Amino acid sequence: MLVLWCLRSSRSSRILPPLLSRFAEVIVDEAQDCSAADLAILELLHQAGLPLVLVGDPDQAIYAWRGAEPQALHRLATQLTDIPVPLTGNWCSSPVICRLAAALRTGKRTPDTPVASAEEIPVGILPTRFAARGSNHRHVPTDEPVVDAFHNLTHEYGIGSTDCLVTAHKYATLPGITREKSNPSLITSLAWARTVAHTATATSGDLIRACAVAVRTLLSYWFPDETGGTDRICAAHGLSATQANRMAFAFLCSLPAPHKGWAQDVWQALKAWPAPVGAAPQGTKGRPAGKPAITNPSMTTGLWTDSVYQVKGDEADAVLLMLPDSGSIQRWATGDPATDEVLRIWYVAVTRARRLVALAVPDEATEALTRLLEQHQIPARLV
Repeated sequence: MLVLWCLRSSRSSRILPPLLSRFAEVIVDEAQDCSAADLAILELLHQAGLPLVLVGDPDQAIYAWRGAEPQALHRLATQLTDIPVPLTGNWCSSPVICRLAAALRTGKRTPDTPVASAEEIPVGILPTRFAARGSNHRHVPTDEPVVDAFHNLTHEYGIGSTDCLVTAHKYATLPGITREKSNPSLITSLAWARTVAHTATATSGDLIRACAVAVRTLLSYWFPDETGGTDRICAAHGLSATQANRMAFAFLCSLPAPHKGWAQDVWQALKAWPAPVGAAPQGTKGRPAGKPAITNPSMTTGLWTDSVYQVKGDEADAVLLMLPDSGSIQRWATGDPATDEVLRIWYVAVTRARRLVALAVPDEATEALTRLLEQHQIPARLV
């Protein structure tokens, strides 16, 4: 905003000449992500005589929350040229995915031309029973985690786990790491922490909280009579925060996947773990007990999981998009992506895929989704 203010003020006479002498042209990629302030700055530079080229896809405009405005981009683009240069060759996705993407964008434009692939893998439809809270979404026909059903589907087409992406509009919808429960038992907190430590896409915030859980567990066993916070206990025994976190992370990584009798595994690991100088365990004090509330076998598939906002610009051979809302198919059928950012978010999700897209939808929505895809001549397979 300060730059925009300077360009609009009397200071512009001092700012613009050096810019015009230094740069012959400004090329902006991913222009649909520019905020209204960004576009206003670019407009002023263009009006001052600096050639400007915008490259972008308005159908991928998904950052309204930070000021991106597709309409403002369109207004600026029309000032630059009456006839924009369309880019219709798709160097990433298969013909099926190109047709699927066309069904989610504005203007009912024809699908892009697939340049690098002629593979015709149908869209997978996975009837899903979505959990009200957490991440225990189940594949209705098999009652297994829906991520496992997706993994089995990708295996049929020879797609490895490292080439798969599971994504959703909202992070809370994603399978994988569940959010910490309020007032959980120690064994449940530790199971959550272990899951985070074994997840490549875990956020830094989750990793910090996971290590804190493990530090508390280790200190409670090593120093059962100590009181106060973990910082005070560590300082009293010459442990730095870095050392404590390293030990905690290594401890979490050493633990097996949570299961009903997991508390016994944790107890054996605690007793075997190298203790610092001064540690004085006392019998079973500090021993986690009970059954962990988090047991997520789908975590073992190693699939890449993240929200659509975080994967924009990335690609994967196979993409699973989670659509948990019962009205999603109606929204898709009747909505306008020009004004509905959610539809553009789904468009971004499916265009991450190179070979296969699968859609996890409520069981009662599968027929409507099948009809919708048929209307757009998109082959689909109910899994």
